[in-house]
Formats: sequence, C-alpha cells, structure tokens
Amino acid sequence: MSKFINGFLFLVVSLALSSTSVFSQSQNLIIDSFGDHKLPGWYWGGNLNMKYSHETDNLENGYAEILALDQKVSPNTFLGLIRKEQKIQIVQDNILSLMLQGVSNDINVTIQILFDKNKDTKYDEKSDTRLESKPISLNFSGWKEIHLNINESEFSIISKLIGEDFSILEEEAMGLQITYQTGKQFVTGKVETGIALVAERPNKEVKQENANNEDVSSGESYYSTKNYPNPFNPETNITYTLRNSTNVKITVYDRLGREIVVLVDEAQGEGEHTIKFNASNLPSGIYFYRIKTPEKVEVRKMVFAK
Repeated sequence: MSKFINGFLFLVVSLALSSTSVFSQSQNLIIDSFGDHKLPGWYWGGNLNMKYSHETDNLENGYAEILALDQKVSPNTFLGLIRKEQKIQIVQDNILSLMLQGVSNDINVTIQILFDKNKDTKYDEKSDTRLESKPISLNFSGWKEIHLNINESEFSIISKLIGEDFSILEEEAMGLQITYQTGKQFVTGKVETGIALVAERPNKEVKQENANNEDVSSGESYYSTKNYPNPFNPETNITYTLRNSTNVKITVYDRLGREIVVLVDEAQGEGEHTIKFNASNLPSGIYFYRIKTPEKVEVRKMVFAK
C-alpha cells in the first residue's frame, strides 16, 4: 500500500451513540484495531511513512509503523501527519483512546478531529473547523494508551468561523488526524514510532451520573417503542405501547440535550400509539426521543441521515 498526501484533504463514514447533559447513550466505537493486515482509510504526509506490521497473525498484535523518511530531522520541526478518512460521530464527554509507541525523544503529537463545514470534502483552515488536543509527549519507551476527554479541558476549537463552539459535535467529523512535531530538546536520529488502536469509549463517570436521572437503553423497551425507518429522511414513525391509560409526554432532543420539539403532551389510553417526527428543517445527526409517564421515563436514539 502506498498512499502519500500533502495538505489536509478528508472524506468520510461511521456512526456512534451519544452522551448529553440531559441523558447519556453509551458508545464503544473501534475506529481502527489494526487487525486487518492493511491500513484501510489511512493516509500520511510530510516526512512520515506509515506501513502495516504485526508480530504474529492475530488482531491484538496488529499495528502501524510510522517512520521518518529523512533521518536528518531538526529540533522544532513539523515531521508530518497521519489521518484516518472515516466519518465519525464524536460524542462530547466520551473518551478518545489511542495506543501510541514512544520514541524516547522530544517529539509531541496533537490529535485533531476535523469538520468539513463547507462540505467540499477537504479541510481548509479558512473555512473549516477542528478540535485539537493539547500536545502529547512521545518521550517514553514502549507502548502507552493515551486517554483524552472529548471536552474543553482536553481540546481547543480551532476555527476562523465566528461563533464556533462544542455544538460542532452535533455534526459528523470528517475523521481523525495526528500531527508530529519535534521539540527543542530533540536529538537528531532515527524516528520510529507506531499506533496500535484508536477507539472512542463511554465516559463511565458521565454515564453513571446520567443513569441516575434517566433510562437510556438500546435493549428491551418498557414501552415496546421503536421508530421506523431508522435511519430516516426526513420523517419517521415513533410507535409505543402504554400498559394503562396515563399522561404521556414525548419530547425530541438533539445530541447536546437541547429540546427540539414536544410531539405529545396529553392523556392517552392503553394500547399502541404512533406519532410522526419530521426533521426536514434540522441538520443530519443523532437525535433522541424521550417518553415520560408517571410510571417511567425512557429515552431512545434515532438517526436522521439526509
């Protein structure tokens, strides 16, 4: 495999569940386990080359070697970048995990989540937005799993667009990018590092905090609720069954827990009911509908894909 790219171009493809201030939906998304004996969707540029490697023929030992093409690397120098071309619905307050190989030298990496705001399939700092982590030192030996909270304590918003904030996470990311930079204490020599796993995981503390408030489940539903079709465009039917006559309120929220619309707020009889939700005036993404009665509150996920 030989892919070499200069600049910041990106394409797309993947989905996830969500965690919000109103409710939490867990996610455990493996972005790449490096168990395929190849590097699907990966590109690299600058002074870096990337190739698949494995110690034995199994998933656990698969990883990607990252090598400097020119060994005459100076301190305080941009080494290059690697990137994964894959649409990812990043979830605020979840954990982004990366298994990185140290270099025992002064090299830092930054993790970037890129968003194609103008939808032209390439990243441009003048018209697009990214979340960028604080520098992460590779000055250690062996492998280390790096954990980053996907929030304002770990990431900064880099954008020339006015008014950008963490609501950008309502949109699908174009993918992930990792940049490599030598520090001022860098000692010239062979640069050899690697990456073995990239995944997004639920933040257990956030999940537990929200679980105390509301039941968000992808398993059996108390109300036998479902929406069809799912994913939908632009309309879906939400069906639910009441075990007795009761007051019902059904509210739709976006991924950040902001109320979109109240679909039902009335007394209804026992049995099956159906209500339509039309998202034609909303952006694509993950939404939630909450069914609330005096007996129980339940939240379910649905996906609007234009």
